[in-house]
This record gives sequence, C-alpha cells and structure tokens, in this order.
Amino acid sequence: MVFRIASSPYTHNQRQTSRIMLLVLIAALPGIAAQTWFFGWGTLFQIVLAAITALVAEAIVLRLRKQSVASHLQDYSALLTGLLLAVSIPPLAPWWMVVLGTGFAIIIAKQLYGGLGQNPFNPAMIGYVVLLISFPVQMTSWLPPYEIAATTPDMLDTLRMIFTGHTASGGDMTLLRIGIDGISQATPLDTFKTSLRAGHSVEQIMQYPIYSGELAGLRSQRVNLASLLNGVFLQSQNAIRWQLPLKKLLPLAQTR
Repeated sequence: MVFRIASSPYTHNQRQTSRIMLLVLIAALPGIAAQTWFFGWGTLFQIVLAAITALVAEAIVLRLRKQSVASHLQDYSALLTGLLLAVSIPPLAPWWMVVLGTGFAIIIAKQLYGGLGQNPFNPAMIGYVVLLISFPVQMTSWLPPYEIAATTPDMLDTLRMIFTGHTASGGDMTLLRIGIDGISQATPLDTFKTSLRAGHSVEQIMQYPIYSGELAGLRSQRVNLASLLNGVFLQSQNAIRWQLPLKKLLPLAQTR
C-alpha cells in the first residue's frame, strides 16, 4: 500500500484549501478598494504585478520539483501571497521591488521549505521584511495626503512611475513628495499642553484636526476599518475563529 504524504492541516474538514484561500481573497476586497481610493491606482497595479510574479515563480519551482503545476496553482495560495505583499508596499514602489519581494516569498520562504503547510513563516511577510531591510528608502516613500500634496499622479502617470520612475512631465518620486516638506504649526505635544492650560478638556483637544484629521493618519485608519470587514466576513463564513484575532488585537490596544 502506498501512503501519500500530505501537508498540514491534518484535521478533517469538508472545505478544501482552495475554497478557504478564495474566501480570504474575496474578504480582502474592501481593504483593497479603500486603499485604492485613498492612495491611488498604484495599489491595483502592484497587485497585478505581484500576482503574475507569484504564479510564474510557483509554476517554475513546481516544475523543477516535478510536481503538478495545475493542481497547486488552483489552491490560490500563491495568489494570496502576492496580494498580501502588494498591499503592504507603497503604491508607487518600483516594479522590480514587488517582483523581487514576491519571488523571494514564493521561492525561498515557501517552496524552499516544502510548499504550502510546511513553511514556518508567512511568505508574504518574509518578502516584506526582506524589502524593508534591503530598500528602506523606497519602502517608506509614501506620497503625502492628496489634500496637501502639490500634485497627484493619474492612472497613466502611476504606471509610468512604477515602470520608469518618472511621470509624463518628467517628475519623479522626490518631486511628487517635495510639494510639502513640512507643515507650519505647533507640534501635537505643544498643542496639547497649550490647550490644557487654556482649560480645554482632553476630549475637546482630541477633536482638533492635528489629532483627528488627515494629518493624523485618518486615511490609514479608514483603510484599516475597511480591512476589519475582512475579518468579519471570514468569521461569518466560519473560516476563522474570533478568538485568534482577538488575542492579537488586545495586546495592541493595551500598548496605546
């Protein structure tokens, strides 16, 4: 009798891996939509690049390992890895960065350990860390909020920025970010101290634009709230248990 060696999970469940991965992909749509709305077309272009790279890298390694390419690609795990990495990097990051990061995630962080279920770490996050350590400047080059940005690239200029590093008018990332290099106002701590001395309550102070507006990261908060819908959807589909994300969120809430 021949026994087939399968990867984890080993619990019996009617749901296939491909269906669970597909649910996660569907659940990511609200977060992707919000990130695209607030940060531009670059998010979608990075997702397409990462998805293509992930599928090609996975297919090449599977062929070298003499495993079925079609059956493994149909579990959507490679696609999900590319998606997670793409939404984690700046929308206008150079194309070669997302290709390099996704390729490393699939080939080294996933397939080198034996494939799905045998890798000890999340491949997408390993790819992200590699990019962050190797290219810290590019990985932290986010555009300023649209409300205070001197210029914002359209869809075609976004493509040009990703693939050539320049817009149609010759602008680069430095020029797009140099529209503002600071904001002439008191620091958050100075504002808080002055307002307290003026007799304002903490609740009133926290409503100031410097704490609750776009400059305080309200746009990112909205993206996070949209991403929270991902977890609600997965919970409603019984794809995850509510205890797991709660264990992650509680320590974060206590550190604020």
